[in-house]
Amino acid sequence: MKPLVTVIIPTRNRVGLLREAVESVIAQDWPSWELVVVDDASSDGTADWVESVDDSRVRGVRLDQQGERSAARNRGLAEARGSTVLFLDDDDRLRPSALRVLWRALEHAPEAVASIGAKQVFDGTGQRKRIPHPRMRLVRSVWDDVMAGWMFVSGQVLLRTAALREADGWDERLVVSEDQDLWLRVPGRRPAVLVPSIVLEQRTRATGLDAAEVEDEVRARIVNNLPAADRRRAARLVEARRHLRAGGRAFAAQEFHRATKELVAAARAAPWLLASPIWAPQLALSSAKAGIAAALPGDAGARARRALRAVRTRLGRNPAEPSAPPP
Repeated sequence: MKPLVTVIIPTRNRVGLLREAVESVIAQDWPSWELVVVDDASSDGTADWVESVDDSRVRGVRLDQQGERSAARNRGLAEARGSTVLFLDDDDRLRPSALRVLWRALEHAPEAVASIGAKQVFDGTGQRKRIPHPRMRLVRSVWDDVMAGWMFVSGQVLLRTAALREADGWDERLVVSEDQDLWLRVPGRRPAVLVPSIVLEQRTRATGLDAAEVEDEVRARIVNNLPAADRRRAARLVEARRHLRAGGRAFAAQEFHRATKELVAAARAAPWLLASPIWAPQLALSSAKAGIAAALPGDAGARARRALRAVRTRLGRNPAEPSAPPP
């Protein structure tokens, strides 16, 4: 019998982390899955370890020459037998109920092309934090939200395999931002199911390459390929994203007046984001934080933010982050 879900893990020379990722799939409380581990020409014994896994649902595919992770993902996609597919990074872990929750969400929303769960990030000290995500189950397009800069990682998303293949899978020309390109192309404006449950534990990691320029190019290409009637709306979302990013940088630099100004500009550029269940709570909270901090005298706002962060760290809710987060 064919599995309902194919999980694909691309990996290269990280067998220690890979073990945790594979174990998290084997530990699923729902049985109808297969796991394809795509070994991108590793030299650390990854292929032998995958071969030793005592579970018939797990199989390995080895690439003889190193490529980029998008090429490895596409190879896994070619091997997939499931009607849905999830791409798990080799340093992340699925929650035990992840596949069951995501599959059932799609099963009850036949019009949806994907289901997207929440994630929790963690670091080497054991600190954890739930990343903002809708708290209610919703079926809606997330295209506007992604165009404005909302991001999720592949391990949170269960996609219909046919839709991904029809769109020719991952763009192998992209080294960074390939996930944003995929979310804007494959689901597009078709609905997705937003699932409130945490399905993924994501390990914090160094940011690596600066993806800002590539992200801009991805969006420019998407906008240019839209019908003329849709380009203006998309361009306004891109403008809103620019202000949101500037507001995040200002907030991180403790320039709270400028952060407030940028957040207001983002709302003016794309006011319909204020009705989004994804962006509205974040915009409200960020604006409140920036506004209160800007109103306090001197550096009181910065000191209050540092004190709050210290409390959250003691409570284990602030994982060490590789770069300044958005407000």
